[in-house]
Parts: sequence; C-alpha cells; structure tokens
Amino acid sequence: MNLKQTLIKHKITILVVVVLALFAFLLYWFMHTAGGPVKDMPPSSDLVEFHGSEIEEKDGDRLSWRLTADKILVDPKTEIMYFIKPKAEIWEKDGTLLTITSDKGVVDRKKKIIELKQPLQAETDKGDTLQTEGSVYYNMDTRLINGGKVLLNRHDQTTLSGDSFVTDAALEHVTVQGHAKVTKGE
Repeated sequence: MNLKQTLIKHKITILVVVVLALFAFLLYWFMHTAGGPVKDMPPSSDLVEFHGSEIEEKDGDRLSWRLTADKILVDPKTEIMYFIKPKAEIWEKDGTLLTITSDKGVVDRKKKIIELKQPLQAETDKGDTLQTEGSVYYNMDTRLINGGKVLLNRHDQTTLSGDSFVTDAALEHVTVQGHAKVTKGE
C-alpha cells in the first residue's frame, strides 16, 4: 500500500488529530493572551493621586467597562494605574453586566490588562457569581476574563469549578481547566 492509499484509508483519524491539535493550540493561545499579573505598586512618592475617580472604555456608543475607586494612584513613568477599593463594571455585548469589587486593582493600558486582586466579589445582574482564590484579569482586547482556581455558581443551579478559567463577562462561555467539574441542580 502506498502513501496515498494509506492517507485515504486513515483520513478520518488524521482529520480528528488535526482538529484536536488546532483546538489545543487555540485554548493555549486564549489562556496566555488573556493576561497575567501586573507588577506591584511602586513607592508612593512616585505616584500621582486622585480621589473618587473613574475610567471607562466604550465600543462605539456602548460602554464596555468602567472602573471606579476610592483612590487612584498613577505612575507617570509607566502609566500604570493602581486602584484602592475598585469597582469594575464590565458589560457583555448582550447587555449582561458583571460587577467585581475588590480591595486593590491595577490597570496597565499598554498591556491592556485590568487586574483585580483578592479579596474580591464578582456577580452578574442575572445572579451568577464567580469566586476565585487569586486575582482576576480582564483583557481589554479580547474582552475575556481569566484567573486561577474558580467556583462559578450560575442562576440556573449549575456549578462549575476548576484550577483555571477563561470566560466572557456574562459568565456564559466558560472554559475551565484542571480538575474541571460541572454539576447541575445540587
């Protein structure tokens, strides 16, 4: 049997392997482009301080996200913003609102990453909640949220958990990796 006949005979197997490899590559890419930790706050003498301020980003005439805080500290050298008691509001394209409150947050406009640090609370206007042990990262380009160990409770009594996650702001399209578990109605 020559190579052409072998390829034709095993075309379904080859196609499945190629699709799985492509899926694995895309999953790896999403996990690594979604964001990572932003460096800690520099000495306060290097920062410009604002009280009761907010920043926001729009997509056309629709608000994509808004970040308010008791205090915002800006490093003029790096243009990184540090937030004390931030409240992030992130809108999904379908109109769902995710609200995340935290003690500290960091915005790096160059990397297009918002990091909200523990302890934090995250809830959609539909009643879905997200709990995680580490920081939550919002990527301004992909509009995806990612982080470490997660427990997501949905309003339809579905619970998702795992060692890491990537999701949209509506908590509808969720990818969970590592010890992933989905339960319904418990």
